[in-house]
Amino acid sequence: MPSHEFHGNKMDKRRAKRVTRDLTPAEQERLKKYREQIGEELPDMQARDQMRKDAREESTLTGELRRAIHASDLSLAEIAAQIGITPILLDDFLTGERTLRSDVIDRLASLLGCELNRVR
Repeated sequence: MPSHEFHGNKMDKRRAKRVTRDLTPAEQERLKKYREQIGEELPDMQARDQMRKDAREESTLTGELRRAIHASDLSLAEIAAQIGITPILLDDFLTGERTLRSDVIDRLASLLGCELNRVR
């Protein structure tokens, strides 16, 4: 990845030099453990991501709130803190694994600027 330095109005582009070396046995073992851990966790992470996508596509009020959360410039941690819940609870709501109490939904809708309009 190039690094950029500014000299007056000129930009001097320099390329980073890649340095490689053999891993020590301890580093190889650590890398093997990390790869195994990732391999074990990846299917669950992919399943939760699919659940988020499916829940976001629901044509329901909570689906609309999920879409508003994803469209927000706020992080999940910021949203959770501002509506008084944990990020884990918010993530469980996004996957459809949990519902939120009505007072939390009210705070979430208010934070995200969502309004409920009756269709007759």
